[in-house]
Amino acid sequence: MDTQRRNLLLILLGVVLGGYFLNNLVDRYYFQPVETETRQIATLEKKIREAKRQLGKLTDKLPRRDELEQRALPANGEMASSSYQAWLLNLVTQLGLTNPTVDSTTPIDDGEVTRLQFNVKGKCNLRQLTQLLFEFYRAGHLQKISQISMTPSGGGERIDLQIAIEALAMRRSQNETGLSSLKSDRLVNDQLAPYLVIAKRNLFGDGMASSWIRGTRLTAITYDRLGQNQCWIYVEPTKRTHFLNVGDLLELDSLQLKIVKIETDYIIVELDGTAGRLELGKTLVDLQPIVDP
Repeated sequence: MDTQRRNLLLILLGVVLGGYFLNNLVDRYYFQPVETETRQIATLEKKIREAKRQLGKLTDKLPRRDELEQRALPANGEMASSSYQAWLLNLVTQLGLTNPTVDSTTPIDDGEVTRLQFNVKGKCNLRQLTQLLFEFYRAGHLQKISQISMTPSGGGERIDLQIAIEALAMRRSQNETGLSSLKSDRLVNDQLAPYLVIAKRNLFGDGMASSWIRGTRLTAITYDRLGQNQCWIYVEPTKRTHFLNVGDLLELDSLQLKIVKIETDYIIVELDGTAGRLELGKTLVDLQPIVDP
């Protein structure tokens, strides 16, 4: 009986040990590989989803990338730098800035693009500055103003201007030998006139009335040799009297004065497009705005 019991215990022990080892074998050679494979599948599926997402983003960017390549400076660094520097210098020269300079610094290689840095310096008035910014933002080059410094001088009539500019060249630029002729759509208005209100405000002068406004006076109304009405306008900053007929223009630093109508004791003018009535003996400070001259 003891022998049978011992044999039964040995059999049970063998079954237990066998089950243990069999479970380990099944876990090691079946469940663990299946679990590992499941994790790998999940990882691959995640990578596939991420790849599809990135592909979608790239696909969405293709039209934008094509546009950037149309506007980018030439891939050749020397060509890009010289062409853009010449464009900037021509711009500030045409606008009449005093002693304009355009300097460039060492380009920064940033993979697919090259960042070119430029510094513009010169003296200008508010009208010239407004025109400069208008022409800059109307141009379709890949460019931005990273810093601008304006120091008023001459009672606010002149500005010592410094502008730091960054422009981008791309390795796949579609402009090989020059700059793009495309225009930008960043401006609300494509005409300069709406922006000239900036020049009228004289941000750096004595209140809203600059020395040119305070010092421009209607001193006389006479007749010229043809018998037509003529007005005499004295401009204090230049110490000059101008003899003007209807339709004549007078440049007053950052402002433009047009003679619209001449009566016996007053004139109708347009000051940068804004109509007003100026009485004899009065300065532009006393200009009375009117709706229809």
